[in-house]
Amino acid sequence: MYLKEIEFQNYGSLRNLKYTFQFNPDGTPKPTLFIGKNGSGKTLLLSNIIHSLIEMKRRFYRDIPEVSNQHSYRLGSEHYIYSGENYAYTKVKFDNATYTDLIIRDYEKFKENFDPNILPNIPIDNLKDNDYYIDIKGPLDNVFEKEIFSFFPVERYYIPTWVNTNNNKLRFVFNDSVYVGYNDNSMIKNNLLQDIESWILELLIDQYMYEMSLVDSNGKKVDKPIFVGKNTEILDMIDNILSKIFKNKYKSVRFGVTPKNKGKRQIQILGMLDDNKEVVVVPTFSNLSSGEAMIFGMMASILKDYDTFSDLHSIDFKDISGIVLIDEIDIHLHSDLLKDVLPHLIKIFPKIQFIITSHSPFFLLGMKEIFDEKCNFVTLPTGTITNQLEHFDEIKHCYAIIDDSYKEILLSLDKAQEKLNSLNKPLIITEGKTDWKHIKHALFIFQKNGEFQDLDVNFWENEEEFGDSKLKTLLENLAKIHQSHKIIGIFDSDTKLGNQYRDIHEFGNNVYACCIEDVQNYGCGVSIELLYKREDLAICDKKGRRLYLSDEFTEKKHQLKTNPTITSNNNIIKGAYKEKTIKIVDSEVFGNGENNIALSKNEFADNIYNESGKFSNINVDGFRNIIEKIQLICKK
Repeated sequence: MYLKEIEFQNYGSLRNLKYTFQFNPDGTPKPTLFIGKNGSGKTLLLSNIIHSLIEMKRRFYRDIPEVSNQHSYRLGSEHYIYSGENYAYTKVKFDNATYTDLIIRDYEKFKENFDPNILPNIPIDNLKDNDYYIDIKGPLDNVFEKEIFSFFPVERYYIPTWVNTNNNKLRFVFNDSVYVGYNDNSMIKNNLLQDIESWILELLIDQYMYEMSLVDSNGKKVDKPIFVGKNTEILDMIDNILSKIFKNKYKSVRFGVTPKNKGKRQIQILGMLDDNKEVVVVPTFSNLSSGEAMIFGMMASILKDYDTFSDLHSIDFKDISGIVLIDEIDIHLHSDLLKDVLPHLIKIFPKIQFIITSHSPFFLLGMKEIFDEKCNFVTLPTGTITNQLEHFDEIKHCYAIIDDSYKEILLSLDKAQEKLNSLNKPLIITEGKTDWKHIKHALFIFQKNGEFQDLDVNFWENEEEFGDSKLKTLLENLAKIHQSHKIIGIFDSDTKLGNQYRDIHEFGNNVYACCIEDVQNYGCGVSIELLYKREDLAICDKKGRRLYLSDEFTEKKHQLKTNPTITSNNNIIKGAYKEKTIKIVDSEVFGNGENNIALSKNEFADNIYNESGKFSNINVDGFRNIIEKIQLICKK
């Protein structure tokens, strides 16, 4: 049984949605990904699909684990009727079944505007105010004992308002007994690994009891046991799934069974290194990361459900059919798992209709690359298909930015390692390409005057802008291993990130961070230039250019307060006034002509570092605080 069509009218944010699910020429369902911003109706949509499946399932059993007899999974409430409308309508149509419901707020207004072409087969004369109409045309055969129906809900992390909290069966239910009219296999999957481990152990027992042979197909004895059968195939697929999850770390991965400890065996995961040495990857399932556990749990759950109702002696995984709903699939998943692993695992089950919500560019791009036209991307709340490649340019750009940033970090780490290998004293790393020049020059002047004589450090004389976030990432990575000499990251204090290092921060393994402070009483967080006095910032170079401060200009017209004929087009001024801070203006300042009369930060730093002209006597007292911090760290 597959989902064929959904229709929503005035249901929450889904005001007018009608979508027909797509299938490949061979009849297999195309995975459907519903995408949209928070509040666009992704969870509402899936909640109605699983609600309709539960209502159909309960017709085949006296008792089911998803809900109590008196309660429904999803609450029907006027709360979900779109503002200003009198009804909310939902239709979920499968190839051999249909679920329809209607919530009415004001019956008279509803009847006055009723159009049977828009709402067909509604018994309007039998309705009233605040009514809730349901019509279920369920499947004739009990598909719930033949196919996979699973819902991996978002409320594994929080309970949304549509969940009926009166229902006492929301949790995973286990029952070893089988009763007539009772089904103990819940479609709602909350605790993914709760019983997977015991199930795998059962597979192993059945494998050794019923599928082991000491002779080959020709009747000849073999040195090692041969295993043939459904349990063996499932266990091999579990190894395949684990290998895909850990493919970037190990040649291959398999599960193993620990010896009994206090009467209990546990499943562990083993990985093969490049030298063919096998190591323990995860000692028990409980040690899996949340992302690894989520992916493995979802895939293993599909296999477990199929194993439960299949009495076949062999399995072709391509023949497993059903419907799998996954809400917010990207929760707790790393970008590599989303882009490179999960799409490959979904492709293992071509006859399962995957209906997924997500707003992760990594997952969307990965699905596009693996499935191409055999996958549909649908935007909510409109239900518009966005399969064209041009719609993915922004997603690709997003991925490229992060990927390039990752490569930059690796390059920075390589450069840092080269620098560290040749060091025999502490290393100072600054976030800006000019910052190290200012601090190094100031230390030189202090030592020339007899101060800080015992402070002997190296500077990473980088000619590229790190930025605060990149510097933090670099320090975090360097702190993963012990450093023989101290590494000190120096941040500006004009951002929230940099300002958090006002007190010396220790990353570990001899890696530290601190930030510069407002020692000149500018009244805000500062960049490195604001450690100098105002009069020194106004020193002109040989061409008459100088640095300017944002508060030297008027707020609206950006005229220099001391000389209105000088103006600036630099947007930094507007931002500084808005944030009530002071920024350096080093470009787009003009006098009577069209030539820029502002000195760049880089040229300002070079003039100081090289002690050019009037810059040779600049006052460096403002750097005393940051150098004292460096000295304190070096003495730790």
